[in-house]
Amino acid sequence: MAFRIPFSALPPSLLMRQAKKIRSVGNSLLAYFPGLEENLLQAEIDVPAREYAAAALITSLVNFIALFFILFLVITFKMKSSPLTPFLLSAAVGVFNFLVILFYPKIKIARKVRQLENRLIPAVRQMLIELRSGVPLFNAMTSVCDDYGEVSREFRKIVKKINGGIPEMEAISEAARANASHEFRKVLWQISNALKVGSDVSVALESILNDLLKEKVNKIHRYGQELSPWTMMYMLIAVILPSLGITMVIIIVSFMNITVPKILLALTAAFLIGFQLFFMNMVSTRRPMI
Repeated sequence: MAFRIPFSALPPSLLMRQAKKIRSVGNSLLAYFPGLEENLLQAEIDVPAREYAAAALITSLVNFIALFFILFLVITFKMKSSPLTPFLLSAAVGVFNFLVILFYPKIKIARKVRQLENRLIPAVRQMLIELRSGVPLFNAMTSVCDDYGEVSREFRKIVKKINGGIPEMEAISEAARANASHEFRKVLWQISNALKVGSDVSVALESILNDLLKEKVNKIHRYGQELSPWTMMYMLIAVILPSLGITMVIIIVSFMNITVPKILLALTAAFLIGFQLFFMNMVSTRRPMI
């Protein structure tokens, strides 16, 4: 089954067939997005970079045309407004679609990295225990192929390649190149370097495990230090400013004998709800997983 491009109403197979026809245009777009090919590899999106860029362009153009047609009928004929308004709105949505599609692999990578690094330390600790017990490296990697989420998934790929006849060091190096997590790559690099020089892999793993633990503690400390200014900003924007602002508006309009528009209160409530949702999402995404 072909990969489904975000925001695309076209069937994936049809979209990719059309993208292949204008792959030269997609190749030109890659000059402005040089990291797209690597992002697709790390996001495990099995689509050539130039065809993905072409598909992004087709999707944004289709959405632009469809939205322009709808807005043109509604705004121009019903509201008797200028056709420039639906054109500008549709163009803005089309550009937004195009950029989001091109940056979608990075969004997918960030989600994957977060899940992977959450389970990395216990997985590395189990491998270290296995190696110290005299278990070979391949068996130690096999032991973490379950129960550790994205980490297990990555090690299953390595084990599968080794079982397929690829040398152990080469399989580990390929996995390091294809993964976006810096912490996971450090673990694989330590293992690979230990294999190259013939040193004890358990010593290398113990060293990287200590580094990962220190980095985790540092992230927790940095997060705690960031909370104070974020909390102050929340109190200012979501509590103090709306309450004092609405009070001042009511006092001023009462002296001027002006009726407060109902839409003002509705917009204020909508803004507060949107800001609180944004703030909660931002704080939760920045919180380090333990």
